[in-house]
Amino acid sequence: MNIQMNSAATSMRELQKKIDVIANNVSNVNTAGYKRQEVNFSDALTQSFERQAGLQYEIGRMTPNGIRVGSGTKVTQTALRTEQGSVMMTDRALDFMIQGDRGFFRVASEGNTYYTRNGSFQVQPILNSNQVNLVTSTGDSVLDTNNVPIAFDRDYDTMKVNENGMLEISYKDSTRQPTQFQLSIADINKPNLLEKVGANRYQLPGTEAEQIANGTLRMVNLSAENNGSIRIGQGALETSNVDLTDEMTELIATQRLFQSQGRAISFADDMMGLVNTIR
Repeated sequence: MNIQMNSAATSMRELQKKIDVIANNVSNVNTAGYKRQEVNFSDALTQSFERQAGLQYEIGRMTPNGIRVGSGTKVTQTALRTEQGSVMMTDRALDFMIQGDRGFFRVASEGNTYYTRNGSFQVQPILNSNQVNLVTSTGDSVLDTNNVPIAFDRDYDTMKVNENGMLEISYKDSTRQPTQFQLSIADINKPNLLEKVGANRYQLPGTEAEQIANGTLRMVNLSAENNGSIRIGQGALETSNVDLTDEMTELIATQRLFQSQGRAISFADDMMGLVNTIR
């Protein structure tokens, strides 16, 4: 009975992790650029028990000698689903979106590089300067293809970006030439390696140089190598790819599995009580 109780308790602990992931997905259903996660399971270690292995005791036996008893289930992977979310038109010049399942904006903060699909940007004045930075809603600097934060004079007039990620800043002084920047886009071939760091941002383990060397990360210059799979749109945001109906259905199914494991513990306890009454 202890085996059954331990197996059920292990399964309940792992199922709780799935419930937590579903809850996180549901809470971010309205977060721009959010990518849902899903949990994959596998069987935990199984044990093989032999009962009355002697042939003289096995006359007429129909079942195999070895009884395999599982130890529950465990979470093997929390997969990141990168399918394109719906388009939400905002008509705001500082709202950018990546069209396509691949690609992330590269942003930087305190010397660290992060990746995000949330293109709701802002301009932030630079102290003791007449320039502003293009930043995310959390203040991270948006990077260009030279790995430099995008900065321009604060007397800008309009901001336009084409589908190849070329950002053009024009100024109120019509005699000035527009300033151009190429948005830096990261193409991540193994999205399940991305680690959440909060504020709808991700990072990769190790350095970018290491990830480029092993083929996980590729820096994309859309103006030079855009095959149409990644495009940039302006005046729009990508919504979360969470389907609330699917998440609630999965939550109900997981809760029922959780309850069944709780009943298994209760049944095992009743059987142990019954055995204890035998004299």
